[in-house]
Amino acid sequence: MPLKKGKSQKVVGENIKELIKSGRPKDQAIAIALDKARGKSNAVQKSKTRSKLQKRVSASEKKKRKKSSKHKRKS
Repeated sequence: MPLKKGKSQKVVGENIKELIKSGRPKDQAIAIALDKARGKSNAVQKSKTRSKLQKRVSASEKKKRKKSSKHKRKS
């Protein structure tokens, strides 16, 4: 069954359920449903949890860079 068009939370939720029922993994179903809702415009906001995860990753990368710069030899 094709996914429904729309940006409302109800339509996105129905699309997620439909994708999971068709055998898609939960994370993939969410991504597909949100992508479908966004369409050509960016009307649906991106997930806040995703941006929090990206901040954590970038923070850990900064820590790694600091550690590696401390151990460099000075000539």
